[in-house]
Amino acid sequence: SHFRTTIRRKDTTHRTLRGESGKHIVQNMWTQAVRHAIRATSSKLVPLTQALPKMPATCSPANVAATVSKQAAVTGRHVMTSATKTSLLPQITTVGTAARLAAPAAPSGIAQSLQAARRCMSTSAAGEGVDTATVVKTFLQMGAGMVGFLAADKALKQLMADLKVTFPAPLIGMFGIFSGLCALSAAGQQGAADAVVGAMRPALRFVQRWLPLFYVAPLVVLPLAMAAIKPEDLGKVGLLVCAGMPITLFATAGLVVAIRRLTSVTMLPMDPTPGLPPFNKMHLALWTALGAAGLTGTVVAANDPSSLGEEQATAAQTLFLLSSTVGGLLVGSGLAPPAVAAVLPHPVIVTAAFANAACALVGHLTGGGYFSGMHAYLTKGKDGKAWGAGDWLMSFLGVVVLSFGFHIYGQRALLVRHKFEVLGCAAGSALFSLMATVAAGRAVQLPPELSLALAPRSVTVALAMPMAEQLGVPPELIPVCAAAVVMTGLIGAATCQRLLNLGSFADPVTRGLATAGSCHGLGTAALAAKEPAALPFCALAYGLIGIAGTVWASVPPVNAALRALAGAE
Repeated sequence: SHFRTTIRRKDTTHRTLRGESGKHIVQNMWTQAVRHAIRATSSKLVPLTQALPKMPATCSPANVAATVSKQAAVTGRHVMTSATKTSLLPQITTVGTAARLAAPAAPSGIAQSLQAARRCMSTSAAGEGVDTATVVKTFLQMGAGMVGFLAADKALKQLMADLKVTFPAPLIGMFGIFSGLCALSAAGQQGAADAVVGAMRPALRFVQRWLPLFYVAPLVVLPLAMAAIKPEDLGKVGLLVCAGMPITLFATAGLVVAIRRLTSVTMLPMDPTPGLPPFNKMHLALWTALGAAGLTGTVVAANDPSSLGEEQATAAQTLFLLSSTVGGLLVGSGLAPPAVAAVLPHPVIVTAAFANAACALVGHLTGGGYFSGMHAYLTKGKDGKAWGAGDWLMSFLGVVVLSFGFHIYGQRALLVRHKFEVLGCAAGSALFSLMATVAAGRAVQLPPELSLALAPRSVTVALAMPMAEQLGVPPELIPVCAAAVVMTGLIGAATCQRLLNLGSFADPVTRGLATAGSCHGLGTAALAAKEPAALPFCALAYGLIGIAGTVWASVPPVNAALRALAGAE
């Protein structure tokens, strides 16, 4: 029942793995390597025969075949040349042969999976490019899904405003989506539920792929909010944000460990989650051209105001600012030259820096200065002004919340099995973070409204800003709330793994839930990149902790206690 196998790494070190747990580790490492090798061939034109490692004999052939089939389905649409296709398809047969040699007793299932992979790759990479019909269908689905999301978000917000309900409208929609899908499944209509999820999948992937854009706007205009804060309070805010993340991380991890000791629920092996397709140079070329057009219009309007109307000049500014923001994300996400990419900070910081530079340039061209460019970036529709680039991007935050309903539904089996850990973590971590932050703010003598603005720092931006409004934070400090959230995530992305190792937290359930509870989406992305076993728990808790925090803030006694603790009442 025991075996021993040695994995040779590039640095010539060796690791010996024994027993059933070792088998899973070997298998998962190889299947992950297969997945990344296939992605490499589709994005970098690397021959798969060079990228694919040798398969250990201990791997389960069914798992190998399923991994190849699943990744082929995910990346097949992105294979751009026939050269890539010809290097990939023969290798699928090679993988199938290796799998059969590992376990000749189960060739039929492998053959079916690999045939499905071959069909997917053949149809999606036919000729010299991607199947046009598939691309058109995917874009139409994505467009219809996004229109549906935006329409639902707008209708719900209008309904809640008419009913004078302060609870965030998108969160009500999220509960409706999750409940509706669960109801279909419980009524024996699983096919209908799967069809709805499948129809919305392109839109969901669009939201995931471009997510940093939707919450970067408050970080871009942070200097405006900082100008309203006393210099002596800025240091206190920085101290609370920097110290708050590790304190919340360890508190959440300790809570999860305690719950797991009581429940004794074992963690089952899970299939690897396919990653999102990388950005490519076509994205960069498109947004560069749009940015050039917007900049040209801005320059023309600045030199000759009569040449363009006010609306056209504003539209040109907005286009340039929006293109600069998107360009920052593309460059920060890996499209910069290798020498430059090696020294770039986190993509969110690069995105904010590009947008800030664009605001400064717009302010210089129009003669209004740096801050006028920021006011043009995020107008909030004040005094009848047209929306700026930041307003358009932030309009998708409600869609982000609605998408949580689909993600939680997709992880419902995991939620049921680990319900005590996940729900206990969500409720406990959210309440602890809120209470500890406002108490610490009062201890260092921050103004009450500033302490309340920092309170939702461990919750995703899409829900943190509505929470701050529920707590009575004035509108001019809402950007401070959003910036504190983003900075908490960036600190967590850089340090959460080291801190968890320092605390000797090795369990993937604990590591995933603690990361999501302390540094939300940015920390989740950083942890999942190196620890895929923790990703499902991160993804599940990421939304639920924000939901729990919003619910806590909407409960009148808790709301009053938070305001009293901050010194507002």
